Amino acid sequence: MGKTTDEYARRLVKVVQLLWRDPTRHFSTAQLAEVAHFSPFHFHRIYRDIMGETVAATQQRLRLHFAGRDLERSELTQLRVALRAGYQSNAAFVRAFAAAYGVTPGVYRRQRSLQFNNTPEMDMYLIELRTVAEPIHLAAKRHIGAYLNIGEAFSLLELAAPNLPLASNARWFGLYHDDPADVQQGIVGAELRSDACVEITAEATLPADLQKTQIHAGRYAVIEHRGAYSELDRAYQWLIGTWLPQSGEVPLPLPGIELYLNDPCNTEPKELRTEIWLALAD
Repeated sequence: MGKTTDEYARRLVKVVQLLWRDPTRHFSTAQLAEVAHFSPFHFHRIYRDIMGETVAATQQRLRLHFAGRDLERSELTQLRVALRAGYQSNAAFVRAFAAAYGVTPGVYRRQRSLQFNNTPEMDMYLIELRTVAEPIHLAAKRHIGAYLNIGEAFSLLELAAPNLPLASNARWFGLYHDDPADVQQGIVGAELRSDACVEITAEATLPADLQKTQIHAGRYAVIEHRGAYSELDRAYQWLIGTWLPQSGEVPLPLPGIELYLNDPCNTEPKELRTEIWLALAD
């Protein structure tokens, strides 16, 4: 990344933070351009070139991301969910949601309710026992708060990535340190801790706002989930609550690991592919 592009990336940090911290608010191009100190004409092109999608696409992706959460975890009416997501009519919301998730909001809500209320089947996912021969070195951007909001940390890490000593064919991981149920009960603390990560070389030197960490060599139980990130709790429930007790395996006290196999910027939520890794004792 050249000096000019590096400066542009630094200016976009405030835009990324603003979009994630107020995802359902409608920001005009002029407003966001002013935050980044660009002209509106140049802002649109610069944002698209650096972030890999238009700012309008980012805003819609975030609105639908949080709308999916509302449909699963709240008693809000569908119209209220649509309005909170920035849509002026239920019809517009239904069209956008169905295109991204493959089903209408009403069907999605019913499906998720049935999943939560039913016991997962033993063969719900295919399990792979995988051995990682060498540590995987990572640059990590810490996120404090709801796991569904870790996308902000990933966006900030993406802005920094061109200046990092990335590994060949660098992969993107998420590390999740706390059990949400424990945090809600005050056992761990007030906030969930997670890390947005990208794979780097072993000898990498990182800027002050990033930390070096690693995925340890060893054995892992791995499953792949296809669908929105907000649905991953169901996959964890199967892996830890259904498969693990019947497997005879012993888990290690290490963070939960997610490996992201495609890019949410150019992939509909229904097509997202995520591996979940559970560290196992030898």
